[in-house]
Amino acid sequence: MLPPAPPTTWYPPAPPTIATTPQPYPAGPPPYGPPPAPPAGAPPLPVIRWGLGDVFYGLVLWVVGGIVSTVALFATGAIDLTSGTIGELSLGLVAVTLVSGWIGFVGWPIVASWRKGQRSLAKDFGLDIRGIDVGWGLLGGFGALVVSVAGGVLWTVISGDPSPTNAEFLPSSPGLVGALVLWLLVGVGTPIAEELFFRGLMLRAVARRWSIPVGVVASSIVFGMFHITAFSFAGLFIVFVTASYGVVFAVLAVRANGRLGPSIVAHATVNSVAVLALLLT
Repeated sequence: MLPPAPPTTWYPPAPPTIATTPQPYPAGPPPYGPPPAPPAGAPPLPVIRWGLGDVFYGLVLWVVGGIVSTVALFATGAIDLTSGTIGELSLGLVAVTLVSGWIGFVGWPIVASWRKGQRSLAKDFGLDIRGIDVGWGLLGGFGALVVSVAGGVLWTVISGDPSPTNAEFLPSSPGLVGALVLWLLVGVGTPIAEELFFRGLMLRAVARRWSIPVGVVASSIVFGMFHITAFSFAGLFIVFVTASYGVVFAVLAVRANGRLGPSIVAHATVNSVAVLALLLT
């Protein structure tokens, strides 16, 4: 009996260092060995050149966008010059703060796909949503919220204070139209942008270099660190909770063979619940 065919992998290997035929499987023992040679006349396999360097460029652009938004916050007096804290922002400043970060999280993956990949965010980074993704995404999103609630209860028991949040800068009374815009920014746009970068580009780039488990852990830790609000125990708590979200989102993406649909729905569920809780309280 012939051995089973190797499974399809959803992340391409790093470019070969010598002149060889590109293979869609990483080197190693079965089941990760190279597949059979393609039949005669088949189109050549794509050569993917994006990788960890593109993750770095995306993060740099995020920092540049953050500097621009910080300047806007200082110029409008949204940042307290004595304490350095940020109060409740207007809807316009929330849009500036969020969209400025999308330059790196969305803009650079587009550049990397066009210049170094297959010129398709779906083929390169799994940006694809299907009907089945809604159920898995909702399940993962509410599972992540359960972890968050459990962490918040533990924080309250230990410290006696309410659990920290990184949503204090969002407007609490934006009106009906403002609430819709706020949800589109936080509950729709932000999940798509962050999943494209962290579970699309970063997870795949790290998996190409090392392995999928390393990619899951590394992308989740960086994802958590990018949500820190202060260098304190409360800030570390937010990093831990957000990193746990990242693990759930990454597992959903890996389970879907790299497709980002389930993780986007889960991320949107978490953010939408946070916006709804803010508006109701």
